[in-house]
Amino acid sequence: MAEDLTNTVIAWASEVARCAAALPSRQARDEYLAERRRELMAGALGEGVAEDDAAILADACVNAARRLLIELLAQRAGVPEGRA
Repeated sequence: MAEDLTNTVIAWASEVARCAAALPSRQARDEYLAERRRELMAGALGEGVAEDDAAILADACVNAARRLLIELLAQRAGVPEGRA
């Protein structure tokens, strides 16, 4: 179960980071990530997950997306991998 959840988070974060990287500004990217977090919270709460657990899940997903986004933007800027 934990491995499935991890794979789901990675897949979600990768897709969200890719979409966020295409946005024109930091503000737009931040707003996009905030909206995705709200959607994750609402979805988890709708599935009956406790609010604290839903927040942990949403934060983990968005934080993973942010890390990937940093790498994507760094690659676009020509910064060596892992140095963003």
